[in-house]
Amino acid sequence: MMTAGFPREARLLSGVEFKRVFDARQVESNRYFRIHWAERSEPEHPSAPGSPTGARLGLAIAKRVARRAVDRNRIRRIARETFRQRRRQLRPVDFIVLAKPQATDADSRTLKLALEQLWLRFESP
Repeated sequence: MMTAGFPREARLLSGVEFKRVFDARQVESNRYFRIHWAERSEPEHPSAPGSPTGARLGLAIAKRVARRAVDRNRIRRIARETFRQRRRQLRPVDFIVLAKPQATDADSRTLKLALEQLWLRFESP
């Protein structure tokens, strides 16, 4: 049975990877989140060890947006969970999720719905 986990190869880990996505200057947003994204070409041999397949996620939840660590962690947890559930339907794109100040005051259900709406824009045809 396949599980919808969040393995290491589904994450953006290095500053170089984050910089590449931010430099692409492609953004989708709504009231609570901004998602920066960059297309990524699939490797020639996807079964090769260490070669990323599928969508990948990076999180950048700023302290100036959510002052309390508990708020930043809640936003991160919701973003990871919604991504984890949708990852198999998404195009092979690198994403960075940033929260807007309104996300701190919103309840978890509202944040999940806001992210679900954004992920729909990136589903494979």
